[in-house]
Amino acid sequence: MISKIETNTSHKKILLILLILVTVSISIRLYFLPLETPFKTDAIDYFSFAFETSKTHQFPSGILKTNDGWPLFLSPIFSIIGQSDMLTLINAQRITSILFSSLSIIPVYFLCKKFVSPKFSLIGASLFGFNHKLIENSILGVTEPLFIFLIIFMIIFSLENNKKLFFLSFIFLALSSIVRYEALLCIIPLSIIFFIRFRKEKNYYIKFPIFILIFILILLPTATIRIESNDIDGLTSHTLNFITSPSTSYLSNLIDTSTQVEPDPARPTSIGIFVSNLFSNTLKFLGLALIPIFIILLPIGLYYSLKNRNHNIVYLIIFSIFMILPAMYAYGRDIQDTRYLFILLPIFSVISIYGLSIFKNVEQKKILTSIILVIIFSYSILLINDQPDYVYSNEIYIVTKNIIENADGVNTYLGNSYVKIATLEKYWPNSLPIGNDSKITFFIKKIPTENFSTLEEYLKESKDKNLTHLVVTEKNNSLFLDNLLVNYANYPYLEKTFDSSNHNFQNKIIILKINYQLFEQVTT
Repeated sequence: MISKIETNTSHKKILLILLILVTVSISIRLYFLPLETPFKTDAIDYFSFAFETSKTHQFPSGILKTNDGWPLFLSPIFSIIGQSDMLTLINAQRITSILFSSLSIIPVYFLCKKFVSPKFSLIGASLFGFNHKLIENSILGVTEPLFIFLIIFMIIFSLENNKKLFFLSFIFLALSSIVRYEALLCIIPLSIIFFIRFRKEKNYYIKFPIFILIFILILLPTATIRIESNDIDGLTSHTLNFITSPSTSYLSNLIDTSTQVEPDPARPTSIGIFVSNLFSNTLKFLGLALIPIFIILLPIGLYYSLKNRNHNIVYLIIFSIFMILPAMYAYGRDIQDTRYLFILLPIFSVISIYGLSIFKNVEQKKILTSIILVIIFSYSILLINDQPDYVYSNEIYIVTKNIIENADGVNTYLGNSYVKIATLEKYWPNSLPIGNDSKITFFIKKIPTENFSTLEEYLKESKDKNLTHLVVTEKNNSLFLDNLLVNYANYPYLEKTFDSSNHNFQNKIIILKINYQLFEQVTT
């Protein structure tokens, strides 16, 4: 009786600590939430999709053709809030993302608990929940928090010895695939693990097709609606297109350069460069994802996992191999982003804490508390150090709104990714128009400056592309724009229409309107 009471007391303490960790995690994220700054990432598309769905109660076309699970989840939340001002809905999206990111601490704890004691599991949950990269990502309002939340549950149930509970892993995998289609790759390791774990049980080969059938039935309604709206299912369509239409696939274009109609200068142009980028970028961003704590604990955990021949750790490694493939493909294309590896962080937490568990004295209350506080403190320092310049973001957004109102085309500038959300705000609460190509139409063209050495050359080449204005900041992508910031008065064909000094900005930003008639007179 006494032991049961002690056990119940221990469970209550663990639950209380978990709730404290979740609360602190949410508080940190809310503290760094830029309430006055709009989106400038993929979150804009998710926002537009969710708002359109909440407004029309129909599946929109032309906004997203895949990975719409996150905005589908957001749409009823937007419906409850109503057609409020845009920034209110933007922050609702961010806060929902924050909640999923912080609540993931709980399933990570239970995942760790399958390998180590509850006290060590608390450390593992802290390693994940207070990771500065995950905190930064959760503030963006993108898909990763919900995606990782579902994937963690898939992994948890895949380690169950009970087939009924194992079946839940297929359900969570299906839901994950709606959020991000690359989760479909996990059907391979999940199937492998099923046959390894249940190969000795009676009729296991009959239940597996049933699991797969239910998995497909969960995906089928979403795939059907996507086909009706956008002519692709957003799941297998990407893979099948690679197989059936190799001439249009990215890798085929690298191998056969004759198929490259309009190659992107910012992307690899040969299979050799692709492979080189794949390995160099994967190692680079994997290192960044491991800093500062995983880079120490993960090798120790891997060593003791292999030494002790822990089968469940081997299953996690199998999952990791397939989870990293989409990241490697992106890095081969020279897409520079750490978030492709975030899906591995729950697994890194488990393996790291498995290695730390060899030090039994860590379970002492004072040591345990100290370690968790060190984790929170160290990640908080990195988070503070990584904070973007929100002052510049808010100021360049104001400039971008001016451009949206007055320009037909503009040079690329630091912050031009706000063009989409500024256009959306201009037409709010109406949706952005859909063009003949079934994609969102923009009225402002962004014309790169990188390949030009002089202003005259840039203006001559860009006139027919509807370049009408120049945005010049203290951080430009070309020397001639740097020169303009100081010497724009020396160019009679450039009229200053906006000056940040008249608006008490902290950053120097000007907008110059191009007079092509005068430009031709001066340059001929």
